[in-house]
Amino acid sequence: MAYAAVASLAQTLERINHHHHQYCCVPLICEEQLFESLLEKLSFLQAFLEDNAQIGGETVEGLEGRIRDLAYRAEDIIESHVSDQISSEQERYVDLELQNSEKKEVDLQMVMEETDSIIEQVMSIQNSCTVEDVQCSYASALPSSGGAPNDGNKMVGFDEDLLELKARLCGESSTLQIISIVGMGGIGKTTLATNIFNDSLVVYHFHIRVWTTVSQDYHLRQVLLALVASLTDQKTTDLSNMMDEELAECVYKTLKGRTYLIVMDDMWSTKTWDDVRRFFPDDNNGSRVLITTRLPDVVVYASSSPLHQMRFLDEEWSWNLLRDKVFEQQSCPPDLERIGRTIAQSCGGLPLAIAVVAGILAKVDRTQYHWEKIVENISEAVASNDEHFSKILTLSYDRLPCHLKACFLYMGGFPEDYRIPVFKLTKLWIAEGFLKPSRPKSLEELAEEYLEDLVKRNLVLNVKKRSNGKIRFCGLHDLLRDLCMQKARKEEFLHVANNSGKGIQNQRRLSIRFEISKEIVDKCASVSPIRSILYFHWYIASLSFLRGYRLLRVLDLLEASLDSLRPEITQLFHLRFLALGLDCPKLSNRLKVPPSISKLHNLQTLMIRADAILLLPIEIWEMPQLRHLIFFQERGLPSPLDAAPSGGHVLENLQTLRVDNFRFTSTAIETMPNLKKLKVYYYHLFVAVWTEYCLSNLVHLYQLETLNLLFINSLIYKENPLPASFALPPNL
Repeated sequence: MAYAAVASLAQTLERINHHHHQYCCVPLICEEQLFESLLEKLSFLQAFLEDNAQIGGETVEGLEGRIRDLAYRAEDIIESHVSDQISSEQERYVDLELQNSEKKEVDLQMVMEETDSIIEQVMSIQNSCTVEDVQCSYASALPSSGGAPNDGNKMVGFDEDLLELKARLCGESSTLQIISIVGMGGIGKTTLATNIFNDSLVVYHFHIRVWTTVSQDYHLRQVLLALVASLTDQKTTDLSNMMDEELAECVYKTLKGRTYLIVMDDMWSTKTWDDVRRFFPDDNNGSRVLITTRLPDVVVYASSSPLHQMRFLDEEWSWNLLRDKVFEQQSCPPDLERIGRTIAQSCGGLPLAIAVVAGILAKVDRTQYHWEKIVENISEAVASNDEHFSKILTLSYDRLPCHLKACFLYMGGFPEDYRIPVFKLTKLWIAEGFLKPSRPKSLEELAEEYLEDLVKRNLVLNVKKRSNGKIRFCGLHDLLRDLCMQKARKEEFLHVANNSGKGIQNQRRLSIRFEISKEIVDKCASVSPIRSILYFHWYIASLSFLRGYRLLRVLDLLEASLDSLRPEITQLFHLRFLALGLDCPKLSNRLKVPPSISKLHNLQTLMIRADAILLLPIEIWEMPQLRHLIFFQERGLPSPLDAAPSGGHVLENLQTLRVDNFRFTSTAIETMPNLKKLKVYYYHLFVAVWTEYCLSNLVHLYQLETLNLLFINSLIYKENPLPASFALPPNL
């Protein structure tokens, strides 16, 4: 995960260099020069990783590992030094501060030397990359052509899809139409296209039918050779002396005046269509091009006609497919049907997964014992018994742009079948440093674009949208989630902890789905690299292990039940994302957030779920990095008028705010000039809120995009209705 590591380090350096006053220190000139030099080199490495994201090979993978480890090490050195400096200043240990500074200079110099060594290797790779190397990589994925693949896959559950697409292919429209089948890897696009290609009506309707598999490593010449070989019955070796333009002319002339069907299976880019569209004449004779792809953007670009989105099989069709593949013409024994249905359901409606499992079941004894063994770990059985299946799913990941890979893998940290709230997911991505800033867009806007891209690539599913079209919840198919976890383990990117704590060492991120055991606490105390903890259990006895995590960046305890905001948390200076679940102590209906929360100078998101009235300290207005204040129960936020004598800081980064009974004075409005989302609850009020709470000032929140005002058990007197002068902010 080299790209994400470099992006995170670059953001950390820029934050320190441009906002060093927030770290309680002013770097020396040599430090600034060192930081600037390192930033330049990181920019070079980022460009290399972006340009070579899909090359692969042992050399590049080994180099990416070096880059990742270097970025991790540099970030640890820099942020450890910041923590040391703050601790020594608080304790007034001047000698210790000097000693730490000298050590940091030595460590950073070693990082610079390692960076130079890596850059030399990168330049060596770039210089040695020849045309022959590129052609060799293309040759390894030559497009196939001619008839559709005879893979023996029986089509089950897609009869309606077949009829619909046949009607569009053989319909009365005479103009050339581009028809597309879209869906995730393994969902049956090629199987459906094969059945269409070989259908008797389609065979009768078209004079020429050509099937070509484009593949991910697209090369125009190879596609042309494949098309000409199919159309002319010549071997590609006999066509090697023809120029590209000659091949293109041959394709065009052969198709000219004839009704043809061209199937382009597994198209990965819009560039492919740009290159080949001119070879297909439109003679108003009902010719068609059928495209299969995982990427809706490809077909939206190629044609304005509706795309055909593949769907998952329901439970009944899943069982029918599994039964037919295992037993063929025989009937399933009654004692195996219940287990068989469970197995089919576990495949999540993905035909390829069902086919793989059927192959496994066909080889084992047909007994309840052996079938139940398959049920115990269906995902592992699928992945380990079919290399083709693993390659299909892995291909979708490998073809991701480097800036999306970390975002996708991060989703594997959520539990199985978990409805992931997007408002939380995007803030986690931002806190992790996965996003490369791109002005004038905000980080939140970029995060939403990243998610939309993953959805379009059919990697993120179960999408629920808001009325405005934005995604509210999302999730992963079980098998894609398993792919996430597999890749995350390999990259040492994220670890899903088990109860023994095994495998925690050297991990940067932990996902925990059960009560933390003593074994995990003991191991956590000695594992300093951990930067993120996602906790998905209600009970947590102690947070003492956090004392060893002074570099922690993300702490998600939203589903836990704490009795207070523990002091261990407020010592985590580098924390950017904090989500807490708080339970009210006995004999009280109020919970106080301590003033020490303001020590978290880098905190971007504060999210609290409480079962009582939450009282926030005035110091909350002294946290200028805050971007989102989100609370799920009644809370009391003091007015910024009561803050420091200067009136508090201007929270320029604050974008999301949920408050109760809040007075929007002129000072309050000035404190949050860039607010985009505002939700206000007014409880138990027997006064006219419009004037008492200065709601007329909301018009001055010029960046506001979403506004919710809720009056709960409130009384607004008829003689004091909404003022005539009340106006909404211009961006709403």
